[in-house]
Amino acid sequence: MYIKYFVIAFMMIAGPAGAVMAQQLHPTEEDKAIVTFVKGDLNWYDLQKQLSPVLHGVAWNEELKGTYGRLPLRAKEKVRPAVWSLSEQCAGISVRFVTNAAEIKVIYQVSEKLSFPHMSATGVSGLDLYTIDEKGKKLWSAGGNPLGDTIKYSFNKLNSFTDSSKKREYQLFLPLYNHVKWMEIGLPKEAELTWIAPSRELPIVVYGTSIAQGACASRPGMAWTGILNRELPYPLINLGFSGNGLLEKEVLNFINEIDARLYILDCLPNLVSRTSAEIEKATLEAVRQIRTLHQTPILVVDHVGYTDGFVDKKKYDNYIRANIASKKAFHQLKKEGVQNIFYLTYEKINMPMDGMVDGIHPTDYGMRAYADAYEKVIRKILEK
Repeated sequence: MYIKYFVIAFMMIAGPAGAVMAQQLHPTEEDKAIVTFVKGDLNWYDLQKQLSPVLHGVAWNEELKGTYGRLPLRAKEKVRPAVWSLSEQCAGISVRFVTNAAEIKVIYQVSEKLSFPHMSATGVSGLDLYTIDEKGKKLWSAGGNPLGDTIKYSFNKLNSFTDSSKKREYQLFLPLYNHVKWMEIGLPKEAELTWIAPSRELPIVVYGTSIAQGACASRPGMAWTGILNRELPYPLINLGFSGNGLLEKEVLNFINEIDARLYILDCLPNLVSRTSAEIEKATLEAVRQIRTLHQTPILVVDHVGYTDGFVDKKKYDNYIRANIASKKAFHQLKKEGVQNIFYLTYEKINMPMDGMVDGIHPTDYGMRAYADAYEKVIRKILEK
């Protein structure tokens, strides 16, 4: 089951710019933004106190209202504690809205450390704001850096190139690796604000590792899932769990609750320490489990490899072995007559030597390589 809110049919015809136009002409009562408090010259909007959920990239919006998590609350007793803790981090979650505001301010608090040794605070705990101008061109705006207990972003001069009365669609990506406690958006009192409700279109569901969650993108929008979210006309659900993408039945049970357009299984980097037989078995069982409820396309993905793999032979041997085992499972499934399954190979991903921070987690350069490879195969699967 996927989030049960309206989608503007006009979007399917005219794309994002058309969605903005339709939203402006026909906002519903639920789309209208609720001011939670006024301070100075700004109206402030608590994302969790609106008439209906406003978060995109969430498959269980009804159950998760009041939180910024990625799995329903009942999953806490079903999945391992590490998976549950990671699910509270809001990778892939965003909010979309239309406004004519010249400035947008955001204040929020997170519960974990702001940065990692190999990943910046802007990626771990920061925000990313994108917009679409009147000609349909996608734009990005800088707003600040995560500092202190209460993080503040200020996106200014947003209408420098346009009439101040013109409205634009915005998408604000939330932190990749932190748990948001609360978040409020502030706009000038005279500015209008209309939420774009989460789409009812069937989503692409990604089950993966730290790479899928977003390590080590410099900003939330530069995770490969974030890039695809902006460039493909489909919603995307990020169920990447750092170090814990293990093709587990308990997680797949929840994935099976989502009526998806495409399921992506990209877990080999977390399975590489297992034997070939274990990898083959886990892949077979994961696909078969999804097939008990869905005939939806499934994309199985190779280990991306290590960029220092041609220096460290053990690393090289491990990912080659993992990929051989995964392909063996894929061919076995095809032999059994399982339909609508696809494979993305290491060679097609074609990770550049300088595409990773530490040999396995992509930089923005690496994330773009990932996204480009994914986009090609996804379009081939879904647009045939």
